Amino acid sequence: MSDNSSKTPNQILEEKPSRAPLLKQAWSVMPEGIRQTLSADPIIPTIAAKAKVIASHNRDFIRSDQGQVVGIFPEKEIYYGPSSGLEELRELVARFWTHAYKLKGKPGIPPGGLDKKNVAIVSGATEGLSIVMHLIAHQQNVGLMPLYWSNYKGIIRNAGGNPVVLVDFFDQDYRVDFKKAEQMMKENRVTSLLINFPNNPSGDVLTDEEMAELAELARRLDLIIVSDEVYNFIRYKGEPQSMLSFAPERTIVTSSASKEYLIPGARVGYVLSAVETFTQSWMPKMIRSFSSSPNVLGQQLLMDILREEVKDFEEGRSPRIISAVKKELKTRCDLILSLLQEKGFTLAGRDKEFPSGAISVLVSLPEDIKVDDKTFVEKAMELEKFSAVPASVFGASRCLRFGYAGMPQEAITRLSRNLQDVLDYFRK
Repeated sequence: MSDNSSKTPNQILEEKPSRAPLLKQAWSVMPEGIRQTLSADPIIPTIAAKAKVIASHNRDFIRSDQGQVVGIFPEKEIYYGPSSGLEELRELVARFWTHAYKLKGKPGIPPGGLDKKNVAIVSGATEGLSIVMHLIAHQQNVGLMPLYWSNYKGIIRNAGGNPVVLVDFFDQDYRVDFKKAEQMMKENRVTSLLINFPNNPSGDVLTDEEMAELAELARRLDLIIVSDEVYNFIRYKGEPQSMLSFAPERTIVTSSASKEYLIPGARVGYVLSAVETFTQSWMPKMIRSFSSSPNVLGQQLLMDILREEVKDFEEGRSPRIISAVKKELKTRCDLILSLLQEKGFTLAGRDKEFPSGAISVLVSLPEDIKVDDKTFVEKAMELEKFSAVPASVFGASRCLRFGYAGMPQEAITRLSRNLQDVLDYFRK
C-alpha cells in the first residue's frame, strides 16, 4: 500500500474513488485549524522516526531529539511510544479484527484483511471517539439512535457538533424503520450517524440485513458512519459482525480492550478504518495534539493477551481468553435476568427473551411501581440496597440498566432480597 500521509483528500479521491468518501466528507466539514493540523508534518515525530532507523544500524549515532529523561534509573524508566501506538499492537488488533469479523476478501477491505495501517491506538475508546468527532462533527448534526450511551452527547458537543436523537429510527418492535430514519436525517441535515452495537444499555444488535440497508442509506445521503463496537465480540446470539464489512469506504470504528480483557484501567482503545490515510496519518496527528501518545504499559499488557488470542484464531480455535470471559458473562446475564423477571421487570429494547450481547440488561420497571427510574434508583441507594443506572439518561424512560459484568454470581444472588425490599417500599 502506498503512503498517503501527505496527500490531500482530493488527491486521494482521484486515485481511489471508492475509498475516498469518508475523507472527502470529513475534510469538507472540519474547522480550518484541524485542516492545518492534518496538513502539517510534525517535525519532532518525523525526526524521531528517522533517528530510530539510523540508530538501529549505527551504534555511533547520537540521539538528542528525545524529550525524555533516560539512563538514570533504567529499571524504572518507561519511554514514550508512537502517537499511533506500538506497531506490534496495531498489527495484532488488525489481525484479530480480520479473523473475528471475517474481513479478509470483503469488498473495500485491503485484500489480505486489515493491517497496522488501518489501526490507531488511543487512550481508551472515549478518547478515540472524541478525536473522531473533532474531525467530523464541527457545526454538524450527528444522528443518534434512541438508545445511546449517555456520554455521546457531551462528546459531540465538545467537538462543536449538535447531537440529534432520531426518535423514529426504530419501529415499535425496535426494528430499524429506514423510511422514517431517512426522512429524519434529511430533515435534520444529519451528516454523520453514530451507532452502537451490541448496544449500551440494551445489548441489542442489528441484523445483517439491517446493516446492509444502513450502508446503502449512508451512501444515498453521503453519511459518515461512526460505529462504536466496544462490546462487539461479547455476543450471546449469532455471529458478530462489524459495520466495516458493509460500508468500509465511509465507516469509522471505535473499540477498546477494556471490557473483553478486564483491563479498563489500562486505557487502551483503538480506531479502525479501511481508509488507511485516516488511521495512518490523520489519527496520529490528532492523537499527538490530544494526549501525545497512548499508554505504553497498557499497550504492552494488551499485546501479551492478543498474541495468544490471534494465535488461537490462526490455529483454527476460538480465542480462549475472550471466550472464557463471554461464557461467564452469559451465566451472569442469565442469572440476573431471571431474578429481575421474577420481580416483575421486563426486558426493554428489541430483545424480549435474552439480550444479544454486551455487559448489561435494560429492563422496564414493573407497571405497579408508580415512580420514575431516577426516583427508584435514588431510593434504592438511600436505603443502601443496590445501585443501578436510571436509563432515562440513555433515552429510555422508566427503565433501569443493571450492569452485571461487575457483579460476581454471589452478588447477583444477594441482589434478590435487596431488590424486593425496595419494591416493597414503593408498594406500601
